Amino acid sequence: MRILIGLFMMLLTACGFLVGIIWVIAKAIGQSAFKVDSKAWKNTLNQLRARLQTSPVGTLVPWDGEMLALLSLNQRVGRKAGWFDNTTDGVFTSIYQEPILAYAEKKTNVGGLLLARTSDREFVLHRKGKETEIWVNGQPLGVYTDGVLLAPGNKGQLLARVESAPGEAQYAVELGNNTAAAINNPALPGRSPNPRALTLLRDLKPEEESTLLALTVLQMTK
Repeated sequence: MRILIGLFMMLLTACGFLVGIIWVIAKAIGQSAFKVDSKAWKNTLNQLRARLQTSPVGTLVPWDGEMLALLSLNQRVGRKAGWFDNTTDGVFTSIYQEPILAYAEKKTNVGGLLLARTSDREFVLHRKGKETEIWVNGQPLGVYTDGVLLAPGNKGQLLARVESAPGEAQYAVELGNNTAAAINNPALPGRSPNPRALTLLRDLKPEEESTLLALTVLQMTK
């Protein structure tokens, strides 16, 4: 009996050691894949772009000046992450059920990389802990953390602020010196079958629209 118990404990120890090795390898691979500008980073982005091209979610309708106000919280999920593929993709529709914003996200134990696109823009969101780095059409937009979006670089100019609380129905978004919009809480979509993603409170400049859309994608894909 003691021999069996001893063998069992040895087996448990070996399994624990093997799991530890696998975890260390997976963490190392994940860190490599999400190191900005590395070969693995570029390969991951290309994989996400290819994922969207072959996704069954459909072709995006052209984006125009009215689309931001028509964006809804409804989405069609394409393929979910599985045992051997940790990538999920889907598309958010307009309130008229038109596909207007597609996304694909790859997650690891150290963060995640999300690529979203409309018919005319591409957004990259690099999640790492409480921070999210954001790019628009390959150009760095800023770093979002604790409700604040700061411009890249040492100066860290304030670009936007999101006043969010778990129980609130809307998150006020400040762009510049005033409130420009309110993002609807995805966890509280309301009774409408086609809940809007946000409410615009004033006209936006083109760069403000991209900033607001990036922040909305960030909230919708949490």
